[in-house]
Amino acid sequence: MKPSSRTKITGSARSGRAAEERIFDAIVDAIFDHRLAPGTRLGERELAEIFATSRGTVRGALTRLGHSLLVELRPNRGAIIANPSPAETHELFEARRIVEAAMVERLAKALRPKQVAELRSFVAEESRAYARGDDKDGKRRSIRFHKLLSELAGNATLDRFLEQLICRTPLLVLARTGRAAYCGAAEHRAIVEALARRDPADAVRCMVKHLDNIERQLAVNESPRAPATLAAALSA
Repeated sequence: MKPSSRTKITGSARSGRAAEERIFDAIVDAIFDHRLAPGTRLGERELAEIFATSRGTVRGALTRLGHSLLVELRPNRGAIIANPSPAETHELFEARRIVEAAMVERLAKALRPKQVAELRSFVAEESRAYARGDDKDGKRRSIRFHKLLSELAGNATLDRFLEQLICRTPLLVLARTGRAAYCGAAEHRAIVEALARRDPADAVRCMVKHLDNIERQLAVNESPRAPATLAAALSA
C-alpha cells in the first residue's frame, strides 16, 4: 500500500546538515530512479512534513538541488523538478561530447595500469548487474561510469562541471521519452579498452558514438507514467 501524502520519512537527524543531506539524497535518488517526473512541484511545507523537519532545512536542500540544476527555483512560486526542453537536450549532449571527448583523449595518454584495472572491474560489475536483472543498480553504474572517468582525469574544475551535465541527463531522458535510456556496459567496455591501448583517437571515437547513441534514444516518443504522490515517490 502506498503511503499517503502525509507519510513521514524519519531518520536519526531531523535538523541541520545531516537532515539536509538526507532530503537532498532522497530527492536525487527519486529523480534518478524516475519516481519524480519533470515538472513535479516540491512544496516546502509538504517536504517538511514528509521528512519530519523544518522548512528551513528543506529550503537548504532545495537550494543545493537548484545549484546542481536538478531543480528549478522560481521566486514566489517555489521549487519544481527541472523540465528541460528538446533544445536543452541537444545542447547538453553537445556539451558532453566536447567535454568527455577531451577527457578521454587526455586519459588515454596518462592512465596508469592500476586505473585501467579499476575501470575494467567497474564495467564488469555494471555488466553483471544488468545480467542478473538488477536494472536499478545497472543504471546507477552506467551513470557513475562517466563520473568515474572524470575523477580519474584529475581536474577538479572539469569534474564539477561534468557532474552538473551528468545529473541533468536522467531528467532529459524522462522529459523526452518517459523511460530510461541507457546504453548498458558494452559501449563503456569499448571506451575502457581504447584507453587501455593508449589510443586517444579510438577513445574519442567510442565516447562520441556512445553519447550519440544515448541522445538518439531520446527521439523515441513514449508517454510518461503518471507521477506518484510526492510522499510515495520519496519513500520508495
